[in-house]
Amino acid sequence: MNLALKVIPPVQLVICAGLMLSLRYYFPQYNFYLTFSSPLIIFLIATASIISAIALFDFHKHNTTFHPHTPEKTSTVVDTGIYAYSRNPMYLALVLVLLALAFYLKNVTCFAVMPLFIWYITRYQIKPEEVMLDKLFPIDYQAYSQKVRRWL
Repeated sequence: MNLALKVIPPVQLVICAGLMLSLRYYFPQYNFYLTFSSPLIIFLIATASIISAIALFDFHKHNTTFHPHTPEKTSTVVDTGIYAYSRNPMYLALVLVLLALAFYLKNVTCFAVMPLFIWYITRYQIKPEEVMLDKLFPIDYQAYSQKVRRWL
């Protein structure tokens, strides 16, 4: 079964959050204490929120879709603003949310979920989007993807 573009990223985030909660429950021996976790969590959530807001604004400014299920409706390659630094800032923001959750749950095993999330979203969301963008805008997208990294 091809999972490409089947499960939208916010649902993937919820699945990973559930996995993190389960890991914390089943492996309490890996809990840790961190004195500055609250400011760190607030910083990560604020940063993720700002990145997401700027990314959505950039899509709106270019009058193109941001819906992860319909990359074929994209009207242009957005390569300015925050997209000049990351081709996938909204997915990067989701990773920051998971990182904040891992610090909130204070369990080492929770950090193992982030590489899984990054792998899954790269394989089943980002790469299919890239194929569509390359098909729609072969010259512009090739130039953009050579200039700007996928994640950071």
